[in-house]
Amino acid sequence: MIFQDPRAAINPLRRVGDFLTEGVRLGGRTGAADAERRAIELLDAVGLGPELLRRHPGQLSGGMLQRVMIAAALMGDPVLLLADEPTTALDVTSQAEVVALLGRLRQRFGTGLLFVTHDLGLAAAISDRVHVMYAGRIVESGPAGALFERPRHPYTAALLAATPGLDARPGRLAAIDGQPPDPRQELTGCAFAARCPFATALCRAETPVAHPVACHHPLEGSRTDA
Repeated sequence: MIFQDPRAAINPLRRVGDFLTEGVRLGGRTGAADAERRAIELLDAVGLGPELLRRHPGQLSGGMLQRVMIAAALMGDPVLLLADEPTTALDVTSQAEVVALLGRLRQRFGTGLLFVTHDLGLAAAISDRVHVMYAGRIVESGPAGALFERPRHPYTAALLAATPGLDARPGRLAAIDGQPPDPRQELTGCAFAARCPFATALCRAETPVAHPVACHHPLEGSRTDA
């Protein structure tokens, strides 16, 4: 797993080399020398040098630390990487570098990637397939290109309409009225019904099934006219 904030996920009192190798060493899968060789290999894969093994996290920038986090996640040869908003704590330049790096590593190591994000631009750039969630439920799924070009759930369309862009229409940005539902209360019907301009009595009474759009009245238009 690649965590959102690398500074909170890495012990500041231990060296980077200890952080990278302790999982495979304690698991008994490899010796100390082999673990260090693997760590050096993965640091090189993420664009960092072997000298970082002797440094402490406080001596590294946020972007370098996130690269260390990615190398650590790859130490155990995982089938799947879970990236929990891995660029949130980074500046825009570092964000772009990390996203490009993840794309290259997927191809090099053949690793699947589950990328969790609130940034639609990042989702479009890195994902083959996108699942849009609202109130803990998947409301729409599909190939990234098709989903962003032709959203069918009103929530997906509203998110895209509220995203600034160079080709956006002049005037105020679109917004989604209302508030998300209280997670402490049981949901009846569609969770988005209270905020949806297309909601009917059916939406408030029955929970729609996602196949691939969890909506009783899915949209048919493109992003522009949705």
